[in-house]
Amino acid sequence: MAANDMSDWIPIEWDSAVIQRVLKASAIEATASRTGMTTSTKRILRAGDFDVNTGTTYVDDDSDLDYVTLTARRFMGKTVLEEDDLKDAESIVDVIGQRAMDYANSYATYLDNACVGVTASENGTTVPFTSIYKTVRTNGANGTSGYVADANYVNWNGAASGAYNSLSNTLKLVEVGDYFDEANALIIANTAFRDVLRQVKDNNGTPIFVQGQGTDSGQPDTLFGIEIFWSRGAKTSAVAGSKPAGNPLLVFVGDRGLLKLGVRSGPETIVTPADAQSNTDQTALKLRSRRGFALGNVFGAAVLEKTG
Repeated sequence: MAANDMSDWIPIEWDSAVIQRVLKASAIEATASRTGMTTSTKRILRAGDFDVNTGTTYVDDDSDLDYVTLTARRFMGKTVLEEDDLKDAESIVDVIGQRAMDYANSYATYLDNACVGVTASENGTTVPFTSIYKTVRTNGANGTSGYVADANYVNWNGAASGAYNSLSNTLKLVEVGDYFDEANALIIANTAFRDVLRQVKDNNGTPIFVQGQGTDSGQPDTLFGIEIFWSRGAKTSAVAGSKPAGNPLLVFVGDRGLLKLGVRSGPETIVTPADAQSNTDQTALKLRSRRGFALGNVFGAAVLEKTG
């Protein structure tokens, strides 16, 4: 393939090594409910309660059927290559493959951080979405009436003596509500919790953390019987990034179907070679994914923040 034949965005195939890397590294890409987006925004209907009665006369249901809105944002990167280093088409393809793998690693963490741990309000750029963390710490989050800020938030100071209760209470916040489905429940946790969980036992001395053989084997890690997906992006951060440095987070989602991921396009790549009008002999390689995200209902998620 000649360089000038690669002048449009080329999708990275879903079964490629790049996509597999993304799915292994990103909790959101791997577990969220995916929905295609053909426009910049998309509304997803959100079901609520339904009035049921007995007897012989039907009573009209007066519950609201509202929606959450997904807005597609670009997660993009660019690298510039000297054309002296690109001797032929094979070299270009090799470079695309390597840089795409590098992008996949950074993108996976960046996306998870944007969806899970960013503490600021959505602005569409440095804060692409309203994260799960921000949602549970906000009154009436994403249009949910009756929710009080921090009702589903647990602050743990890191003391070993309080680990068991803090973990159990985090799950309890969702388990007692209407949005808990044990078969579809999920925990997203920063890798800093691995050491913590290995040391926690119940009153009978039984570990609450069961280390599996990885999701590919069908035996994932579990906490209190709930599947854990580890994510480097599950940390607090003022803005979204691929190297968040804030407090580690453990997020419990009662039904992973509440994680709404809009897919507009990508991951995809485009190569722009230098032309006769360019001042330098450099080829530009761009990579991007366009995604939207929203938590379906705040009552279906709880966040544990390790602050010490």
